[in-house]
Amino acid sequence: MKRSIVLIALLAPSAAFTTPCDPVSRTLTDVQKTAWSASIARQLGVKPVTVRQAFVFQGWRIVYVETAVTDPAFLFFEGDPVKVKYTTMWSGAAEANEENSILAWTTGHAHGIPSTLAKCFAWHVTQGRGQ
Repeated sequence: MKRSIVLIALLAPSAAFTTPCDPVSRTLTDVQKTAWSASIARQLGVKPVTVRQAFVFQGWRIVYVETAVTDPAFLFFEGDPVKVKYTTMWSGAAEANEENSILAWTTGHAHGIPSTLAKCFAWHVTQGRGQ
């Protein structure tokens, strides 16, 4: 019994640090940044575009970009941003209590997005911007 309690106590802190984005790749290489920036600049019709973050899961990508002429935005791609046009974009601020509405917006506008990636995005913009 004591071992079970100790094991639970040891596991609890690590479980507290899990997020909906844990299964999502956040790796972004310099090569990807350069290629995606050029492609996204063409798609948006603005220059320059700076790729700041990416969320990748099951063939989908959400790419956070900044430009000199627009507000920063998250662009949603079903595939490689060099090969496909973004399906939708989201820009703005969200409060912590808006996670469910952001999730609904995401699944309604990025048709076919994996639920894991949609949940990650909703959590990220409402709870995890600093992560």
